[in-house]
Amino acid sequence: MGWVLIGAHGGAGLTTVAALLNHARPGSAAEFSGSWPTGRRIVLVANSSANGAQAAAQMAANWPLPSSCPALVVVADTPFRAPPLARYRLRAISRLVTAMIAVPYLPAVRNLGIETALQAQTTARTARRLQRRLARVPVDEGQS
Repeated sequence: MGWVLIGAHGGAGLTTVAALLNHARPGSAAEFSGSWPTGRRIVLVANSSANGAQAAAQMAANWPLPSSCPALVVVADTPFRAPPLARYRLRAISRLVTAMIAVPYLPAVRNLGIETALQAQTTARTARRLQRRLARVPVDEGQS
C-alpha cells in the first residue's frame, strides 16, 4: 500500500514528503493527479507556518469525501518552534484528521537538496520514521 499526497498550499513541502516516503521504497508515494486513488492512503501536507496551518484547516474542514479526513503531515519550515497561531490552528484541526505527523526541519534538505540529503543519516532516519508512522494510520473505508 502506498500514499497519495495532497498539498494544502503552495510550498507545503510536498516534494520533500514524497522523497522521504519514496526513500528505500521507490514509487510508494505520488502527488495527487486529479482522480481519487484506490488502494492508497491519502495524506495532506502543510508546512508549519500560520498560513500552512490555516490552509490545512480549511481542507480538513471541507474534506470532499464522505469518509474522515486523511492523515496530515506538517513539515517544519524553520528550525524554530511553529508560531503560536499555527500551533493553535493545528491543535484545533487534530480531531478532523486520522493522524497528525510532524516532520522536523531538516537543514540538509535546505542546504543540499532532498536527493543528496537522503544520504545523510538524520534525513534517512526521518524518512524511515515517517514511513512507519504513516503505515500505522488506519485506512478509512472511503480510501480503499
